[in-house]
Amino acid sequence: MKIFSVLFLIFLISASICAGDWSAIESDHFLVRYTESLNTAKEIQGIAEKFYLQVSSDFGFPTLRKIDIWFCGTKAEFYRANNAPIQDWAAGAAYPLQARIVVLDPAFSENRRIDLNRLVKHEIVHIVFGLYIGENIANVPRWFNEGIAMYSADDWGYSNYWTILTAVVGGSLLPLYTIADEFPERAFKAHIAYSESYSIIDFIVKRYGKEALSGCIRELAKGKPFDEALASSTGASMDWIESRWLKELKKRYRWYSVISSFSLLWVGAVIILATAYIVKKIRTRRIVKEWEEEDREIQVFYNWTGYDGEPDDVEYDYEDTDLDEE
Repeated sequence: MKIFSVLFLIFLISASICAGDWSAIESDHFLVRYTESLNTAKEIQGIAEKFYLQVSSDFGFPTLRKIDIWFCGTKAEFYRANNAPIQDWAAGAAYPLQARIVVLDPAFSENRRIDLNRLVKHEIVHIVFGLYIGENIANVPRWFNEGIAMYSADDWGYSNYWTILTAVVGGSLLPLYTIADEFPERAFKAHIAYSESYSIIDFIVKRYGKEALSGCIRELAKGKPFDEALASSTGASMDWIESRWLKELKKRYRWYSVISSFSLLWVGAVIILATAYIVKKIRTRRIVKEWEEEDREIQVFYNWTGYDGEPDDVEYDYEDTDLDEE
């Protein structure tokens, strides 16, 4: 309890130091702070309010506090706003007991493919989940916490699929016990950890149903150890679930999936190039047609005026004009 009090005190001090540099907009459930981009702050506010209704309903837990979102336009702002050690690859951080989120503009993150929409949703899930679980969050493995955030925010893309595929084929999957406390420092391995976290939550839902996942979360909120909470809601041990999940992964992601993925990429590239070529041809034909129309209009004009020469044969005499130049 003392450590949380110290962290909260550090937050208050850092917030008071930075307060003069930040503006804020407020809505029913969020306070969005920003330094420059009001438009982006409004976009974040819209994403957050719309998603809040969904996530609070999913957990059956409406938060009683407004969630504080700090939107940082630079990495320097991001590090100052966090005021705590954070990995270089991170683009967001959530402090559930403070109901505080810090997000970095994806344009300045290491991974520019990050979607601001998914990033904001991901961190909101962390806050709602953390406030629901309370201090019992210490019983929750990191992979489960991140998996819940990714699953609820629909934070899965082709890069995650490719990461799991290559990790399975290359034998570089991370055992879940190695990512129970912390995620790897290296960005590539961290991406494997995130992808695995989503994957096993998705496996639990598909095999045991959403109610089993919700039941596990309810048991965690009551203070049950993680293994007990999971076993009581699914009827299976953590070791058994992990073994079945790994077996499912090896069945689903095989070496020929890599070949098919590469083939798909090549087909996609060919389609893009072919489309670009067709568009260019159409555009060129349109331009040529416009030029031909202009030539016809010019010819009609000269036929009407009786002029037989080319336009460049026209001579102008300025001697009798009243034009003054300085």
